[in-house]
Amino acid sequence: TAKAGVNPKPYDFMFWTNLFMCLTAGVIALGLGEFTTGLAFTASNPEILSKIIKFALCSAIGQSFIFYTIANFDPLILSTVTTTRKIFSVLLSIFLKGHSLSPTGWSGIALACGGILSEMQAKMSGKSKQHSH
Repeated sequence: TAKAGVNPKPYDFMFWTNLFMCLTAGVIALGLGEFTTGLAFTASNPEILSKIIKFALCSAIGQSFIFYTIANFDPLILSTVTTTRKIFSVLLSIFLKGHSLSPTGWSGIALACGGILSEMQAKMSGKSKQHSH
């Protein structure tokens, strides 16, 4: 692309990736005979269409945040943000919906939090060392 003088933006990659994945999913659904079944289900249950649209919009917004983070920060920041989001999702599920977690699950959350805190500490100590020289 650089040789052709084209400088694609992250959202260009996202658009083309999603377009080809949509086409691939459509071809596979047609090949497996599931495309018409899915359309028939949606036609007989019209209330699900709004849920599908909401899910698609939330997915697109989330993917936009991911592409923005990758384009403007490093992949480590993205993995930290993603892990933190997952931890909060689990904790919200536990505290707001009354779900339970096994001791092994709590250990996993503790390890993930410890990893995030150690990344933050390493990054902060690296910055303070750079400023002191």
